[in-house]
Amino acid sequence: MAGGMRAEKSAVGEGLRPAYLQLLHLVERLHRQLLDVIKDELERLGQTDINSVQALLLYNIGEAELTPGELRSRGHYLGSNVSYNLKQLVDKGYIRDVRSDVDRRSKR
Repeated sequence: MAGGMRAEKSAVGEGLRPAYLQLLHLVERLHRQLLDVIKDELERLGQTDINSVQALLLYNIGEAELTPGELRSRGHYLGSNVSYNLKQLVDKGYIRDVRSDVDRRSKR
C-alpha cells in the first residue's frame, strides 16, 4: 500500500514539474525585463557609472545596514555577484564598507 501511495505522489509531482519549470522561466524573464527597465531609466537620467544590477542592489539596501549574506538571502544574488557589485558601489562612493561592532568578522 505504501508503494502505491508513493507512485501516486510521484505522478502528481511529475504533473507539476512542467508548470513549475514554466513559472521559473517566466520569473527569470520578468527579472531580465526589470533590469532592462532600470537600465533604460539610468540612461535617461544620464547615470552611467552604475549598472542596473548595482542600482537594484542600492534599492534593496535602502537606508538599512545589510551584510552581503543578508542581501543574498533577500534577493536573487549569487555570492560572487553580490561581493563584486558591492565593491564597485563602495569604490564609486555609493555605499560604505564598515565593520560591525557586534561581529568583527561581519562588514556592514
